[in-house]
Amino acid sequence: MSVVEIIKILSDTNRLRILNLLYERELCVCELEYLLGISQSNLSKHLRLMSNAGFLDGRRENKFAYYRINNSVLMEHPFLKDIFENEFKNEDFLMEELNKLGTYHNSNLTCQNITALL
Repeated sequence: MSVVEIIKILSDTNRLRILNLLYERELCVCELEYLLGISQSNLSKHLRLMSNAGFLDGRRENKFAYYRINNSVLMEHPFLKDIFENEFKNEDFLMEELNKLGTYHNSNLTCQNITALL
């Protein structure tokens, strides 16, 4: 993956929001939709673009699709780790979403519960 491709991916606020959460842990599409308040179609568009570029790894478990950041991208481009661990902390909305992720993680919600809510 080239630096130009990475910068294109990082140029969209919704993709930054998605990556901010995925840097913390692997998440299901429904979890991302719930946590970010992004429509499923919009979220899928961003996930597909990042996956096709090689930025994300995905897997299916039953009817749920899970995504995480591709570790090889982080190894090949160490500046990304600095962005995720330092620069993102300067953005209040990203920190609020990480707090929401923590609250969600400590709750009893599951993908099955979330899909009923959405």
